[in-house]
Amino acid sequence: MNLADPASWGSLDAVAPDYVVVTPTPQSYDPAGYQAGFAGVAKTLASQKWIARCHRVIWVSSTRVYRESGGGWVDEHSPLNLDEAQATSMIAGEVAIRRAATATIIRPAGVYRPEGMLMRRVRVGEGGATTALYGNRIHREDLARLIVHCIDRDVAGQSVPPTVVGADDDQTPTHEIEDWLADQIGVTLTRPSDPSPLRANRRCRNALLEKIGFQLSYPTWREGYEAMLGQA
Repeated sequence: MNLADPASWGSLDAVAPDYVVVTPTPQSYDPAGYQAGFAGVAKTLASQKWIARCHRVIWVSSTRVYRESGGGWVDEHSPLNLDEAQATSMIAGEVAIRRAATATIIRPAGVYRPEGMLMRRVRVGEGGATTALYGNRIHREDLARLIVHCIDRDVAGQSVPPTVVGADDDQTPTHEIEDWLADQIGVTLTRPSDPSPLRANRRCRNALLEKIGFQLSYPTWREGYEAMLGQA
């Protein structure tokens, strides 16, 4: 389904879905791409006649929406970043969905998977800058399970939070994970001489996951990548 095409959503009018899961992505990585991929898609979805009849919409956003950048902790109630265009578009998407329907916004940290970008770079010996910034992540399977868990709770008549931070229990800097993976794979990393542009530096608190009865299959990146390497 092309989420940016209003005609794609129209086919759901006759179906009248009880639950809708939306995992929007930017059409490009500039502000316009985020505007179209998040705020634009949310506006189109919110305009559908059937949306108000939906039991719950699960909208997958990102922890990029948070303002914190100095290494502090964030949770579901932390201040949002209204100064960056990309984050603002993601926030606008969340707001549009909340206004149109009963919704749960899941804000995942960096989603990793077998042969994702980090693994591909390490396999060819490319490492990132050794900046001591916190990293937050969640295994792709755990994110998918979290989405299903929220729907199952709703079906069972249990409370479902309006916002859920989807992150594992670890905040290891990315370059340390690269070093570990390189040792496991048996490659030597080459790192850039110039530091990478500064990115957000925050730690995601995931205490709400336990409160709603969700258990991570991969509590840290180590379990996740060990499983991936075992499958290779």
